[in-house]
Amino acid sequence: VEEMMKALVTAKKQGKARFVGFSSHDRPHIAKMIEKYPEVIDVVVTPYTAKSKELPKDSMFKTLRKYKVGMFGIKPFASNSLFKGNSAPDSEHAAEDDRRARLAIRYILCNPAITAPIPGLISPQQVDNMAKAIMERSRHDLDATEQAELREASEDMWARLPSGYQWLKDWEYV
Repeated sequence: VEEMMKALVTAKKQGKARFVGFSSHDRPHIAKMIEKYPEVIDVVVTPYTAKSKELPKDSMFKTLRKYKVGMFGIKPFASNSLFKGNSAPDSEHAAEDDRRARLAIRYILCNPAITAPIPGLISPQQVDNMAKAIMERSRHDLDATEQAELREASEDMWARLPSGYQWLKDWEYV
C-alpha cells in the first residue's frame, strides 16, 4: 500500500492523475486508509443502497467529512432487488420500477456525504429516468409519503436479495 500511495502521489504531481481513489467493501479499512493518506485520497467507491443509512456512532461518514473525501455509492438498487420487475422498459412493472429507482436515487442524494450513486443503467430510458430523479431531487427531498413508499420497497428489496448478494445487508448502516 505504501508503494502504491507513493506512485499515486507521483502521478498527481506529474499531472497524470487529477484525483485518486479506491474501492473497498471494508468500512474500517476505508477509514484507516483515509486517515493515513488524507493528502492522497480524494474519493472512495463502496456500496450504498436505498436502505443504507449512517451509523449514529463511529460512522465511516465521519471520516469522509473530516478529510473531505468523496464517496461514490455502488449497488443503489441492490442488484435490481429493489424492483418488482426486471427494470426493463417493456416490463409490466416498468412504471413502478422507474418510480422506485427515482426514489432510491433521490434518497441517496439526500446524504451530503455521498458524491454520487453509481446505478447500473442498461437502456436510454433508464438514463432518462435517472435524469428525472435528479430534476425531482432539485425541487425537494423525499416527503413523508415517499419515505414510507421507499421504506416498504426497501424491505421488499432485502427480502428479494439473491443469495450471492446477502452481504449487502451489512451495508444497511454505514
